[in-house]
Amino acid sequence: MFDAQRSGLRRPLNFGTVLAYIALGAAVVQAMWPVVWLVMGSLKSRQEFYINPWGAPRAWLFKNYADAFAVAQIGDYIVNSVIVVAMGLAILLATASTTAYALARFSFRGRDAVSVLILATMMVPPDILTIPLFVVLRSLGLLGGYFGLACIYAVGGFGMAVFLLRSYFVAVPVELEEAAILEGVGPLTILLEVILPLTMPGFLAVTIIQAMGMWNDLYLAFVFLRDPASATVPLGLLNFFHREAIDWPRLLAALTILTLPVLVFYSLFQRKFVEGLTSGAVK
Repeated sequence: MFDAQRSGLRRPLNFGTVLAYIALGAAVVQAMWPVVWLVMGSLKSRQEFYINPWGAPRAWLFKNYADAFAVAQIGDYIVNSVIVVAMGLAILLATASTTAYALARFSFRGRDAVSVLILATMMVPPDILTIPLFVVLRSLGLLGGYFGLACIYAVGGFGMAVFLLRSYFVAVPVELEEAAILEGVGPLTILLEVILPLTMPGFLAVTIIQAMGMWNDLYLAFVFLRDPASATVPLGLLNFFHREAIDWPRLLAALTILTLPVLVFYSLFQRKFVEGLTSGAVK
């Protein structure tokens, strides 16, 4: 009987399972090959890159990474991007969380209309708002500064953040808030100390999605940042594009520096990220 159980544990793989594993392996190769090619290209000389762009480097030139910081000043641009992303996330999370809480818990006239209006902003292409936003920032004296660009980033992600956070706030039992009200706690304290700790997966999902969008943005930063010294990372990468040629090895080295931390960050918080998206969609 023991042999029968052991034989039952060693069932041969059926044809569908084999195809599933092959498809999964192909998907992994398709997803990871650009990263592998990025790292290999960053370790080549310019001549070797043009001769053999797809092969492995014969000699690993880690000097390209040092040159990426020295020539293109990637370190300064990373600091600029961190400042802009931090300011944008602070504005977005503060406004979106309070708005989502008000829509989820408070009853007032026009609440449904406000919800529809906020969701409708997600359907507006951002390109058509470039000129109006440029005029508004110039009239407010915010054109060319970090705060103006951070406000634009926050406005761009406001609809999605409210939509996702509201679905989480609605799922929190009302009894918890009623108990806090009996203790004399105000709405803002309830949001910070009761609601947000229980909805942290959704809060983290919004943070990751919006932070990656702000970090990778080139178009808005190119339009609204006027001083080259305040350029963000995507703008700094344009320094590798010369009129005569493109310095591909150093460019790929800079992209590797910027890509690997994002991959590591996503790998560490992948479970929370997926949980935040799926739970928010179900709720």
